[in-house]
Amino acid sequence: MGTRSDELARRFEQAVDEFAKEVQSCGDAQWDARCGAEGWTVGVTAQHVAGQFPLEREFIDEAASGGKGLTYSWDDINGMNDGRAAAHAGCTKDAVLTLLRDGGGSMAAYIRGLSDEQLDRTAPLALAGGAELTAQQLIEGPVLIEHVSGHLASMRAAG
Repeated sequence: MGTRSDELARRFEQAVDEFAKEVQSCGDAQWDARCGAEGWTVGVTAQHVAGQFPLEREFIDEAASGGKGLTYSWDDINGMNDGRAAAHAGCTKDAVLTLLRDGGGSMAAYIRGLSDEQLDRTAPLALAGGAELTAQQLIEGPVLIEHVSGHLASMRAAG
């Protein structure tokens, strides 16, 4: 929609591409290695990233619409994450790469559709003590791009 949204989408795509290359290059031993921060295998951590885009979009949507904020607590998020980890303990690289490609493409298209006005709108983030964050801050920060890059670093450290 505008240069800011295009640039954010490009940065997100770059993070996802780098993440996908790491997933693709994982051997069996690395795929089964434990990530220290997460306590999950590299495979489960990769599946977590690839599968989180719909939830992350909820947070961004809330800010882009100037909403009242989502009320998920860390207990809620950790419970969802633990459930996803258990359900996908045997995930394959191919399944993760498909989910990453499809979800990443959809998320990038969504970001490109945001106006500058939407990127500047805020909503409180309960997970950050109620701090008001813009949609752009959520995209750049802990909800999306930093989420991908943070787990990528953890996966690399595990292998």
